[in-house]
Amino acid sequence: MKTVLYGGAFDPVHVGHVFVGREALRLMAPSTLILIPTGLPNPDFGKCLSASDADRQAMLQLAFAGVPDVVISDIELSREPQPSYFIDTLEALRPSLGADRPALLLGEDQLRSFSQWHRYHEILDSVELWFVPRAGSHRSGCPEVPARALFDTNPFDSLSSTLIRGRLRQGLSVESLVPPSVAAYIAEHGLYRSQ
Repeated sequence: MKTVLYGGAFDPVHVGHVFVGREALRLMAPSTLILIPTGLPNPDFGKCLSASDADRQAMLQLAFAGVPDVVISDIELSREPQPSYFIDTLEALRPSLGADRPALLLGEDQLRSFSQWHRYHEILDSVELWFVPRAGSHRSGCPEVPARALFDTNPFDSLSSTLIRGRLRQGLSVESLVPPSVAAYIAEHGLYRSQ
């Protein structure tokens, strides 16, 4: 059985993330999908998190409720507060991954910066690298990073968590952009309104 590792901020998780997760399970079947919400972001990439770890994890659980073969890992969230490097996450997960090489699934934007990841050569030696293509791009621009596209066209190409946070800050609807259970959670907890 193939293990697929799919990490990200999921801040918030949206329907595009759910689509990609389901497609990975379908196209790499039989497989297990491990979702890994980012802990403290690597400061080199200038990314900040808006929602708490607990909120992001709760929204992931709601978004993927009822999807078989999905595990949500808190491995980065439970680590001592320090920048999250994927090589550390991979080494911590290795005992539970079995003998087969896991697949690591990235967005194409992450793939383009992959050669800047901490100890990226060691990651490449340990995983099969897959990516979700962006419209008009379809390659990393980094030939030393071999990766396969999960599919040819992403129907949620223009959807991002940044867009959703922006709409929420403006008081606009995110209906159909996030799963209904996630929209209800965001409303109930007043997330992303005052940033």
